[in-house]
Parts: sequence; C-alpha cells; structure tokens
Amino acid sequence: MKINATLRTEVGSSAANRDRREKKVTAVINGKGLESTPVLLDGKDLDNVLKTLGKNAIFDVAVPNGESHQVIIKEIQSATLVNQILDVELQVVKKGEKLVVTVPISVVNAENVKRGIVSQTLNELEIETLPTNIPTEFTVDAGELEIGDALTVSDIKVDKDITVLSDAEQSVVSVLPPSVEEPETTEVASEPSLVGETEEV
Repeated sequence: MKINATLRTEVGSSAANRDRREKKVTAVINGKGLESTPVLLDGKDLDNVLKTLGKNAIFDVAVPNGESHQVIIKEIQSATLVNQILDVELQVVKKGEKLVVTVPISVVNAENVKRGIVSQTLNELEIETLPTNIPTEFTVDAGELEIGDALTVSDIKVDKDITVLSDAEQSVVSVLPPSVEEPETTEVASEPSLVGETEEV
C-alpha cells in the first residue's frame, strides 16, 4: 500500500492543531543515514493502512521531492478522549535489516474453560525479525486449561526466523479460581429488656 505525504513547512503545537482539524496526521520519517523528514499524512489513508495491515504494517510513503520510502510505524500517539491518531513516527525499512517490534497476542477458545476465570496478563510479544516475517498476531489456545494452569511466553509458537525478546517465563494467560462470595449473615437482635423489669416467679 502507498500513502502520499506532504512536507511540513511549519512545526509547533499551533500548526499541528490546525493540521489535525483538517484531518491530517503529523509524522516524521527516520532512518539510518537519512535526515529526519517531517511530513503530513491523510488521516483516512493511515486508518485504512492500519485496518488492512495492522499496527506493524509495512507500506510506502511518497513525498513531494520525488522520493518514496518503505516504512513501518515505530510509534503512534493517539488522543485519549477521542479516537484520533495525533502523531506517528515512521522508520524506513531497509532490505536485510531486522526490526524490533511488538506483536499482539490473541487468546482463543477461552469460552471452552468451564471452571475458573481466564485472565490474560500479557497482551503483546516483543520480537526481532526481518520485516517480511512480522506476523499480524500470535495466538495461544486456552481451551484445555484448568484452574491453576497457565501458559507462558515459551508456550507461544513462533517461526524459526523470529527471535523472542520477551521473558520466556512471563505468564501470558492463566485460569484463576472463581471468586467466592461471602454468605450474607443476618443478625437477630434480642429483645431489649426494660430497666428494673423482674421475671415473674
């Protein structure tokens, strides 16, 4: 996929806010041996790339000076209150150069666990590999787990050309015992006795 970019002639918060009102995303293109290039991307074009290829998408960015770079998104800054990408850092991809990226982890078949609570404790896996080997996600199957069982990073199946950088012993998903609700206790109040009252004999 390819996105046409325009060069940013103004920088600073006021210029960035004006660009965002026009549905533009501020970005910078970085790469080894290259001068950082501030550009503007069309927000719809970037959203389309992310929806189609995922957050580790590799795509082409064409700039007005006639150059075209194959890039990957290194960092995304998004607005907290609205669903809008504010700024992205793009890293130029060079042939034969490995990249360090994080890839989402998806837990499947959790609905097959009949007892206990399935808890995912790690959402992304950090890896190093060539751009062409970056998967869109890793999956772990929780369907056979029982209470007290857990799957760790070492249980994730990865391609032989991928180096996992995350701790191999780090928990990814586990099954916790269900929370036990304390039974409600009802206190029966005894009838108050009157001061000076004596029992009849």
